[in-house]
Amino acid sequence: MDSDRLEQLKRAQQKQSDAARPDIVTRVHDTGRLTARERLELLMDPDSDIPYGTIAAVDPEAGPDGNPWIAETGGLDALCTIDGRPAVVSTTDYTDHGGGYGGARLGRLIALAREQRWPLIAFVDGGGSRARHPRAGLGHIELSGAIGPYSLFDGMAELSGWVPTIAIVSGPSFAGHASVAAFSDIVIATAGSSIGMGGPPMVEAAIGKRLRPHELAPAEMQLENGGIEILVEDEHQAVGMAKRLLGFWHTPADTPAAAAASAPEIGDLISPAGSYPIQPVIEALVDAESFVELRGAFGASVVVGFARLGNRNVGIIASNPAVDEGRIDEHAAQKISRHVELCDAWELPIVTLVDTAGTITRWIARDGSATVESGLSRMHLRTLTAHQYREVPLLSVQLRLGRGLAPALMTGYSTGSRVPALVAAWPTAELNRAEGYAMVRDANAVDDVIEPARTRDTLIRLLTMMPHDRRRLKKQRPVDSW
Repeated sequence: MDSDRLEQLKRAQQKQSDAARPDIVTRVHDTGRLTARERLELLMDPDSDIPYGTIAAVDPEAGPDGNPWIAETGGLDALCTIDGRPAVVSTTDYTDHGGGYGGARLGRLIALAREQRWPLIAFVDGGGSRARHPRAGLGHIELSGAIGPYSLFDGMAELSGWVPTIAIVSGPSFAGHASVAAFSDIVIATAGSSIGMGGPPMVEAAIGKRLRPHELAPAEMQLENGGIEILVEDEHQAVGMAKRLLGFWHTPADTPAAAAASAPEIGDLISPAGSYPIQPVIEALVDAESFVELRGAFGASVVVGFARLGNRNVGIIASNPAVDEGRIDEHAAQKISRHVELCDAWELPIVTLVDTAGTITRWIARDGSATVESGLSRMHLRTLTAHQYREVPLLSVQLRLGRGLAPALMTGYSTGSRVPALVAAWPTAELNRAEGYAMVRDANAVDDVIEPARTRDTLIRLLTMMPHDRRRLKKQRPVDSW
């Protein structure tokens, strides 16, 4: 083969490397952030990547002294392994035309992820897809045409509910980039980043005022609104969290389970009356240092997340009596619904801890004042639909209160198509019924009353009787984008 042509190919592929762009690398590092290549290398196992789309076009008019190979720009798309398991990774390069999507082959890799059931991790900094490619009109022979059934958005929608999708936001993320995040199962954002559907230019055109990205849609605000799952300090922490979350998708190695923090004293962590935080109870129940909370600032009367129990990956849904006595408002109901869908899509058994004084609705007046009433909204009833279609096992423990319809929102109806595998209660549970004719779950219908110290062992024993790897053969339904 022509050695000159091979050398030209190598030069073109190296053109977008960090070594070839020291000025850009310095500019990125001065902001405390990583380059697109550094992000990929931090996430993947060493030398495990198979890049897609490094060459975008051929220039038929290059001539004998020119280089016919045209390097792709705007980011990196690759297959790789993460902790020894295959994954698709996309990282935009916001220093090149705003990191706009449209140049590389993410749609092609989405099709492979769908076919092979590989997870996808995407760094989504930038201003959206490219309206017009920077090479347009130059006479090149394009090599980056669509291969496969999907483009970007329809591909992300197709992956929803079938494989884990994780978006990392560590800078301004608007328009198409924010849409990719919205399609994702989990969004991890760094402090100081921003995410919104309309960027500063669009907002300026609409209201005549120029806002900086962080003024417009700060990640800290999105955490409170439920727009992101986890807020971390920097990209190193974001990558570490993404890898940790992927561990809940894969079957754990056959290793001994880490002990719980203080299982024998778990019953002392609740208050016989009044409020108490639920997080210490969760930590005492699950394997040590395995719990990861999601959307902690949103719908805070309920805590959701992932953990391990006896080295078994599980989803956690727990009332939080420290907030509104664990009452479930519309935000908490949305939080439960989506987490049931997420656990079902990731095929994780669900453990619920119930201590709730009922359901409430919040009415916001035009002047911004709020009225809180006992009652239900359609957001509450949506949780029952999520439970009705759930296929994974659910194990429930009532710690103390269980009033009104709230326990059914946590566990599903005990007469539904997917009944809980276990409904246990602690001796501190409220098992009487204040009103016997209410159309609510029968609070007396528990399988057993157990000692708090036996809870962890009971759950682990039951989980070992459940199939350990329930990889379904077809997609059941998508995970709600909210």
